[in-house]
Amino acid sequence: MERAAHPWRWLGIAAALVFGAIVTSVWFHWPAARSPQPLQDAAETTTDQAVESDSTPPALVAHNPERAKLDELRAMSETFRNTTFLIAIRDAGYLCRELVSVYGGIGDSTAWTAACRELLAYTVRVSQTGTLLVEPTLQYHDPIGPSVQPAPQPR
Repeated sequence: MERAAHPWRWLGIAAALVFGAIVTSVWFHWPAARSPQPLQDAAETTTDQAVESDSTPPALVAHNPERAKLDELRAMSETFRNTTFLIAIRDAGYLCRELVSVYGGIGDSTAWTAACRELLAYTVRVSQTGTLLVEPTLQYHDPIGPSVQPAPQPR
């Protein structure tokens, strides 16, 4: 009779652990309580932070579409930027089923190199008008595999 009670005991322990895990998960993911602040102060703080974080004046960005597009691309997540490049490559009429890697756009560079699964590579650059220009480029590919040595020839 004592053995029959053990499955219920383990079921109770498992239920308590699951309940504890759920409570802990909710507790860790719940946002911390913030002190209420008037809406006017929040708007002023947000505006002040936006003005302080923007190093280029808005008038210059509006007149420079190339700079605006570069800032937009650099602010994107890697996945979203890669998807944008994939769409630009396909819209330009080139073949690319899947992007393998994208690199570039560092510093003052306005170009990225996008490598596709088909061993094709494209240069994607931002034009002065703020559009993406796609050009095919040569990509060096060194296959990795066993080296084949020719059989020695008798003299």
